[in-house]
Amino acid sequence: MGKKGEYVMGQAFEAILKRRSIRKYKSDEVPKDKIKKVLQAANWAPSNGNSQPWEFIVIRGEYVGKVCQIFYDWAKDYIPNAPYIAPDKKPGMLKYAENLGGAPIHIIVTYEVYDDEEKTEESLMAASAAIQNLCLAAWEEGLGTVWIAGYAANSEKTRKLLNLKEDRKIAGIIPIGYPDEDPAPPPRKDPELIEKVTWLGFDS
Repeated sequence: MGKKGEYVMGQAFEAILKRRSIRKYKSDEVPKDKIKKVLQAANWAPSNGNSQPWEFIVIRGEYVGKVCQIFYDWAKDYIPNAPYIAPDKKPGMLKYAENLGGAPIHIIVTYEVYDDEEKTEESLMAASAAIQNLCLAAWEEGLGTVWIAGYAANSEKTRKLLNLKEDRKIAGIIPIGYPDEDPAPPPRKDPELIEKVTWLGFDS
């Protein structure tokens, strides 16, 4: 608390509220020290039994171009035929798909896969927590990120490009760079948490 009755937003909470998914980046190179810093934040995520099942692959240059091409080759056929995408949105989405907004670096977050389905699910949960840490730390460093999963993360072409081992899957591809846009915050479905929260054992 600041002055009497005045709430001072904590640094972590400010990052949570102000982080945005960025889909347009400047071409400026990101210093390696900044990348190392956000990776440190990711590495301090919680995990079941402190298993720390995440690993990171940082790519730039031709590797970024190849990942973008894998995504675009799929998107150029998928987006025009997707019935749930408004027609006026499709050109912009296709443009974005060409190079994922032009981020100079991608961080690929992988997780370990086990014979035990429950253990694999816990591994994915931990990797997802690492991604959240990474994105929040990136915001604090003045960098933008967006979390990409779906086809690009699951494609066998992506796996082959990155030389992934059989016991690893991709939790997210995170383009990272200096943002070239300042998007408005998307609305929350339940900002007052009336329908999203159930209280048990509390007085009304």
